[in-house]
Amino acid sequence: MYRLSKICLVLLLGLLPAWAHPLLQDAMLVESGPAQLRLTVNVSLVEISVAEGVPLGPFGAADSGTWDTAVQKHGDYLLKHLGITSGTNRLTGHVTGVAPPAEFDQAENTFYQYELIYPASGSLPASLDLSQDMLREWPYAPGTPWDVCYVLHLKKAGSDPVTSCLLTRRQPVTISTGIGMLAGGETSGNKTAACATFCAYLWHGIWHILTGYDHLLFVAALVLAVNSFWEVVKVIAAFTCAHTLTLSLSVFDIFRLPSGIVEPVISLSILLVALENILWPERAHSRARLAIAFGFGLIHGLGFAGGLLDAMQGLPPVSLWIALGAFSLGVEIGHQVVVLPLFGLLELNRRRSESSLPAPALRYGSAVIACGGAGYLVVALREQWFLH
Repeated sequence: MYRLSKICLVLLLGLLPAWAHPLLQDAMLVESGPAQLRLTVNVSLVEISVAEGVPLGPFGAADSGTWDTAVQKHGDYLLKHLGITSGTNRLTGHVTGVAPPAEFDQAENTFYQYELIYPASGSLPASLDLSQDMLREWPYAPGTPWDVCYVLHLKKAGSDPVTSCLLTRRQPVTISTGIGMLAGGETSGNKTAACATFCAYLWHGIWHILTGYDHLLFVAALVLAVNSFWEVVKVIAAFTCAHTLTLSLSVFDIFRLPSGIVEPVISLSILLVALENILWPERAHSRARLAIAFGFGLIHGLGFAGGLLDAMQGLPPVSLWIALGAFSLGVEIGHQVVVLPLFGLLELNRRRSESSLPAPALRYGSAVIACGGAGYLVVALREQWFLH
């Protein structure tokens, strides 16, 4: 076990420059005028760092001059990787301004705001296709590229926002310059718009969890120590109720905590549950484990919100409720994609070994998870050190 843990720790420490999620969530305001399209795009510190090759953190922070140059240069990257087309014609845009962050927080939740103008020769076409492939050429980890998604706020110049949708690499968006068409070129009737919003955020929730390795490590640590399907149901139900509660409170701006608190505590939760599995495995079958799952679930719910809170600002109330419900359901589906197969493998191992507890799987699996939690804790603390 010592050798395995040492190898895993070395591998994880080698990935310390990485963040916990390859999925980055941004907002984009698309404003249609008589003869131009105006875009206001949020771009996180992480994206600029990755795309421009400028490191963040005390172990390689760039000087202010280098960083300012990278920020300005990134406007060209945005124009290149954001496609706005009408049929076979691609609109050509230019950057008219860059606004710095109002305050600096966690790197993936701190945004520069780029203003892009796409003029048309004459009037704008009746409909436009939006697509993007941001950061796809840069690996987050071997075999896993970065992925960026945008919550689009669509409005006509001089009016309030009329609709919103999700723009991902896999899901381009067709809009009318009216403005009010959603993904796939569907008409923007209420039912169609609601369905499009639900489907987009459902998939977004699933993908958010399947690429949220810190959350998956915590859930895996909970499931490793269970002895029966009923224990799985109880511990996952406690975790689900907790993270759904705080996610909802965060989205509606009722209760939030700074990411400088949330991210280290999430990492610490992974480490503590994994160590408990190794040192006191009998506690995994007590009410104390349910309390731990619920308590840390409250913090994980705040982590699920992450950049999504900034991206969802300004959504109409109906769209906000639909997005929240679909995203929460997607999060749960993503969890079950991991929980059910993992429990099935553990149950199979128990039956083959004729033992009530898969001790080797519990010890070695928890040791690996503990290394992961320790690695993420170092990353979270290091990032806060850099920012403050």
